[in-house]
Amino acid sequence: MLYLYEIRKLIKDIEDFQDPLETIECLHIRSEFNEVYDHLTKQEKKELDECDHKIREKAVGILKHLELVHDFRKSKQSDQEWWWHLDKVISGEIDLGNEEQMT
Repeated sequence: MLYLYEIRKLIKDIEDFQDPLETIECLHIRSEFNEVYDHLTKQEKKELDECDHKIREKAVGILKHLELVHDFRKSKQSDQEWWWHLDKVISGEIDLGNEEQMT
């Protein structure tokens, strides 16, 4: 459970985003977890899934919140790191499965 604290903090930060630069940092942290995913425990993966759910749930708000500091249309990360492509997630260009309506 090496990463559990950091994942829970990330969830909290996503739930209550305020400073756009801190929110961008959250997306970078989420990318770091993508790199170590195979080393996460079952509980950490479950918590990371909850984090992803929060990002998807708040996708429209995050997109609007970051529009002055980040242009998602210019993201160079792969579609596997879908959190860098929230514009495509919202439009349905990137399909994440049976997720609920984005608000």
